[in-house]
Amino acid sequence: MKKYVCIGTKKIEAEWLPRFYKIPHDECVFSRYNKLFEQNEPLRHYSEKGLIKLTPLPKGTDYVHYLRKLKTERLLDGI
Repeated sequence: MKKYVCIGTKKIEAEWLPRFYKIPHDECVFSRYNKLFEQNEPLRHYSEKGLIKLTPLPKGTDYVHYLRKLKTERLLDGI
């Protein structure tokens, strides 16, 4: 079951994000660039299912802490 949508940038590949966030690779759907997220039908379908959208963060950011924050917000939103 997919839980996350990993969106890369020109500098950081989407496939690297599971390692940064310390999540299983098989729970992710990948997109190369942020602008493709809006135009790519399969990814739009996944975002409508309530998957958590993961993107590269600024250098020095704690990815695990940020993921916990996203999960908490999702719970509070009732998704």
